[in-house]
Amino acid sequence: MFVAVLFVFTIFAAQLLRIQAFDAAATQAAAMSKRSVKSITPAMRGQILDTNGQVLADSVERYTIAADPQAVPAYTVKVDGQPEVVGVSRAAADLAPLLGMDVSELTTLFTRAKTRYVVVKKDVNPAVWRQARALGIPGISATKTAERIYPTSMALGQIVGFVTPATQKGGGGIELMLDKTLAGSPGTMIAERARDGYIIPGSQRVDTPAVNGRDVRLTIDADLQWYAQNALAKQVTAVGAESGTAVVIEVATGKIRAAASYPTFDPNDLAHADPKAMGNYAFNDAFEPGSTGKLMTMATALEQKVVTPDTGVIVPSRLPRGGERFKDNEPHGVEDMTATGVIAKSSNMGTILIGERVPPPVMDSYYRKFGIGERTPVGFPGESRGQLAAASDWTGSRRYTVLFGQGYSVTAIQQAGVFQTIANKGVRVPPTLVEGTVNDSGTLVPTPAPTPVRVVSEDTAVKLSRMMEEVTGENGTASAARIKGYRVAGKTGTADRYDEKLGRYNGFTASFIGYAPAENPKYVVAVFIQKPSAGMFGGALAGPVFNQVMTYLLERDNTPPSTKSTLDYHVWSKVPLSDSDPKVISDAQARRDGL
Repeated sequence: MFVAVLFVFTIFAAQLLRIQAFDAAATQAAAMSKRSVKSITPAMRGQILDTNGQVLADSVERYTIAADPQAVPAYTVKVDGQPEVVGVSRAAADLAPLLGMDVSELTTLFTRAKTRYVVVKKDVNPAVWRQARALGIPGISATKTAERIYPTSMALGQIVGFVTPATQKGGGGIELMLDKTLAGSPGTMIAERARDGYIIPGSQRVDTPAVNGRDVRLTIDADLQWYAQNALAKQVTAVGAESGTAVVIEVATGKIRAAASYPTFDPNDLAHADPKAMGNYAFNDAFEPGSTGKLMTMATALEQKVVTPDTGVIVPSRLPRGGERFKDNEPHGVEDMTATGVIAKSSNMGTILIGERVPPPVMDSYYRKFGIGERTPVGFPGESRGQLAAASDWTGSRRYTVLFGQGYSVTAIQQAGVFQTIANKGVRVPPTLVEGTVNDSGTLVPTPAPTPVRVVSEDTAVKLSRMMEEVTGENGTASAARIKGYRVAGKTGTADRYDEKLGRYNGFTASFIGYAPAENPKYVVAVFIQKPSAGMFGGALAGPVFNQVMTYLLERDNTPPSTKSTLDYHVWSKVPLSDSDPKVISDAQARRDGL
């Protein structure tokens, strides 16, 4: 009997020990879990910097101030050395001037709110929060946040982009393109809540630390960008254009040093931003290039030994091809030109006569080597690839319009890249926009350099570059692009602009792309004016902006004046040309050759 009682007692003792030693711990943990609250601690977003380290986007410490309306009435201050409850009216009066709010507005918040948590003010700077906290108003608290600011404002808005306030995620530009790199990873904080629901002061502890985002350095030069943006905006306004783009690419590296667009927007003021201006026209807008596209046709013809710079070309007043009768912009009779003259005078018919001697599949392959019809490796949000139909679809009039820059579309970045290739002696370097990211030790980790691609021989590029100098010469179409003391190589462009909303052509694209000094260029500057209401020709409308931006670069870099060229090319044939001469390119010769 004693043994049985002892056994039962032992069981009860063991159960009591389990309840006291083990279940008590579990119960305590469960209770603690109910009292614990987990909150997100945001990571600090990385900076966006220009190539020289100038800050283009930054996150600054801010606070969201909140109030418990049930606690505010207990606000107490000392009056004549004695504590006195002064309540809501005094709390509102003391807090209002610090927060830039009306006393009546705060009084309403403190008295009419049905919840025990109301947001009083967002994006409060730390100094103001410290002053507000020092008042000692019961129920006033703050949550640390961050505000994204853009010191360069509108000048780089379309490149840097913006952060969507509601989500604090990138909404456009670099902010969207590199959102994961910039954003970092948020952490968590655990705190203990009292029975009344409030956080117990001093109970907060870090659960998972936040990992701040990394800084990103761009290839953009902010000072150059500002200058290009300003020059472009003035010209777009002056000629009543719908929009404009100015791109500067470094010849040897393909680095984009400026990509200005107008109209633009201020990422600091999204409420007043025009949604149509929040992309970047340099990447997003595709258009037919017009006569700047003749450069690829001529490069291919030179490379294929179809012409030399001095090959004679008999240009008629009209040229029937593909069911159309083609003409040049300026009416003229039969003219004896050279291949150089065809570029200098921007002759559509001369370009057709030369280009039709290259089979469409060959011409198409060179266009694609120049980067037409494919997106750049930049990866900019919303970037267009343009449109270039397969050579098998070059039928009817398209067989000929593509030769002078109509019937396919490009972006400003793509077309600037064509000229970079010629300026770089035939080697295309795909464009880059991101210099690199900054690691935890503060060291720049460079973006891998793009792989250069030879498109045409150095001989072809050098000859074509010299031919392009005649565009800014006495007989050329771009006198406004001339720069005293420097040899300027370039090409004008005027193209019909297709309007997808209307389903027809409406307006023009006027452009000029070039570089200086032509014998040793460091930068290509490409300018596009879209749908101007005053004028239509690229030399007159885009040429002045090119002149300003290129002059700025030459002066900034203390570039020495040009040396004289050893290549002597001519716009007009030195001797009368004959249709019967097999070395002369003409409509009659084309018919004899079955073209």
